[in-house]
Amino acid sequence: EPLSAATPLLSIRRVPEFLQAPTADRRLRNDLSPAIAALPEGSCVAVSEHGRQLLELEANAPMVPASAQKLLTGLAVLHRLGSGGVLTTRVLGESYPVDGVLEGDLWIVGGGDPLLMTAPYADRFDDPRPYTGLEGLAQMVTEAGVRVVEGSVVGDESRYDSVRYLGTWPDRFKPGWSIQSGPLSALSVNDGFFQWDLVNTAASLSVPADDPPENAARIFDDLLEVEGVVIRQRPDSGTTPVSSGMVSLAEVPSAPASALVEQMLVDSDNTTAELLVKELGTFGGEQGTTVRGLSTILEILTEAGHPVEGAVPHDGSGLDPDNRVTCGLLTSVLNDRDFGDLLVNSLPVAGDRGTMKKRFVGTAGEGRVRAKTGTLRNVSSLAGVVDTAGGRRLAFALISNGDLPFEIRDLHEDVVLAMLSYPSGPPIESLGPRPVGDPFGVTTSGG
Repeated sequence: EPLSAATPLLSIRRVPEFLQAPTADRRLRNDLSPAIAALPEGSCVAVSEHGRQLLELEANAPMVPASAQKLLTGLAVLHRLGSGGVLTTRVLGESYPVDGVLEGDLWIVGGGDPLLMTAPYADRFDDPRPYTGLEGLAQMVTEAGVRVVEGSVVGDESRYDSVRYLGTWPDRFKPGWSIQSGPLSALSVNDGFFQWDLVNTAASLSVPADDPPENAARIFDDLLEVEGVVIRQRPDSGTTPVSSGMVSLAEVPSAPASALVEQMLVDSDNTTAELLVKELGTFGGEQGTTVRGLSTILEILTEAGHPVEGAVPHDGSGLDPDNRVTCGLLTSVLNDRDFGDLLVNSLPVAGDRGTMKKRFVGTAGEGRVRAKTGTLRNVSSLAGVVDTAGGRRLAFALISNGDLPFEIRDLHEDVVLAMLSYPSGPPIESLGPRPVGDPFGVTTSGG
C-alpha cells in the first residue's frame, strides 16, 4: 500500500511566506502604528517587500525629497549607462609629436567624469573613494612621446553646457554663500574648485573656479611640467577644432557607472549627481544639459514601470526645494527589476559608512539598515531597506515636510526599527495539514 505524504505537494505549508503574509502584514501595521502616529503632519510612508505593498500613508502624495532625489538619478544612470559604463577624459593634438615636439595646442577634453582629481585633493577625504587620477593621465602623455608643447594646454568642456549652478537653487547654495556643489562642467578637476581646505572637505569652504575647464588645463599644465614637459604658452579653455586631423595622445576612463552611483549615494555628492544628470542629457547626440537629463530620468523611470505620477524633478541632487517625488515612487525604485539590488547595495549603511555612519548607532538597526538620507529646511527624508530579524528585506520611504520637530530623525528611525520584527506571523509548523493520523491536530505518543 503506498505511503501517504504528511504534507501534500500542494499544501499551503509549502508556500509559507504566502500563508504567513496576512497575519505578518497585520502585525507589522500594528507594530508601526505608534511610530507612524508620532510623525508630524505632512509625512508620507511606504513599506514594501519585493514590490508588494505592506503599508502606505499618503504614499502617492508629492513631497519635497531633499537628497533622496539621488535615488532616481542613480537608477536612471544605471539603466542608461549600465553598471560598467565609463566617462572618458581624452587628450588630443593636431598631430603626433615629432622628436618630442608637439606643434600647436594640447587639448584635454572632458567626458563628464565627476571624480577626476589630483591625489592631494582626493586624499583629504576620511573614507576612501574611487577617483580618476589626473597625474596618471599626465604620465600617459609623456609616454606618448610629448616633451615640448609649442602651444597651450587647452581645456574643452563642450560635452555639456556651461551652466555652473542651477538658477532655481536657493541663493544660499550658490557662490558667496554656503555652496553645496562645485561649478558644473564636463571638464571638472577637483570638483571644479580653485582652492580648497587641506583638512575640512566641506564644499562651503572651497573656492570655485570661475572657468572650470581653464582651471583643469592649468592643473594639467602643472602636472605635465612635473613630468618634464615644456609648455610654451599659458593654459586656456576652448572648443576642440572640428578637424579630421586631431589625434589621440592619451585617455583615461572614469570608474564604472556602478561606482559613480555608489559614491554619489554614500557621500551624498551633489556635484556628482548634477554632472550625471547632464550626462543623461547627451543621449541622442545632444549637448548635455540639466533639462534634457531630467527629461531622460522621467522617460527611463516610466519605461521601467515605475509610478512617476506626481514626480517633478528640478535637479538630480535634491538641493532644489521644488523637487517632488512620492514615497511610493521611492520604494518602487528600490525594488527595480533590473538594478534595484545594485542600487540598494550602493547605499550608506547604518553605523558603518557614508551619511548613515552616525545613524541607528547602538540600536538593532545598526548594520541592518541601508538608506539614503535627505535634509533641507523643513524637509527630512529616509529611504532604503531594512534587513529584518526574520531574514526578510523590506523597502521603505519616509518623507516629512513642513514645520518639523527637532527630533524628526529619531521619529523616522523609530518607524524603521519597528520593521525589524517582520515577519511575526504564526510559526510555519502551525500552518497547513497536521501529521498523518492526527486529523484533529492532537499529538499522541505511542506505547
